[in-house]
Amino acid sequence: MKRLMLLKTLVLTNVMLLTRALLMITLLMSGLAQAEPVIKGSVEFSKARFEQVKQAKIGQKWFALLWSVDCPPCMKELALVQKLHQKQKNLAVVIINTDTDESSEKERADIIKHFKLVDLKNFHFTEGQEAQQRYQVDPQWFGELPRSYFIDEKGSFHGKSGLIAEKLLTQWLLTL
Repeated sequence: MKRLMLLKTLVLTNVMLLTRALLMITLLMSGLAQAEPVIKGSVEFSKARFEQVKQAKIGQKWFALLWSVDCPPCMKELALVQKLHQKQKNLAVVIINTDTDESSEKERADIIKHFKLVDLKNFHFTEGQEAQQRYQVDPQWFGELPRSYFIDEKGSFHGKSGLIAEKLLTQWLLTL
């Protein structure tokens, strides 16, 4: 009788472990769960990855900045984020590059390194997916840059196009 109970317990445990493993494989393959890259840097933007970030940040204020390598106001905003990042290392900022051509890949990486923002969450749009990815960020956004979003603790997005005032960004990111 004890052997039968032990065998049932063993089988049930193995079934549960196998089910968990299959669920994780399914989530990883569907993009709902993403393994973090070993090397920090920009990763391809996807709706699933963005949803994962949004869910992880529920309960905190954060800021999302969309930028391009050929956008002078974007460089000013990246410099401002750098300045704030020097004051607070765990800055709640997500950076999304909207450039998709291969020639901008190195420039994008160089800019992020220049502003010392490689340890922040960095995404980039993918070629041929620009319109869909822009819509996934915000259906009301038409592509003007820089584009910033102030996201509150409840996950509500408040978008603004154009350069953000330093005082506003500082108040949003550095105050409790």
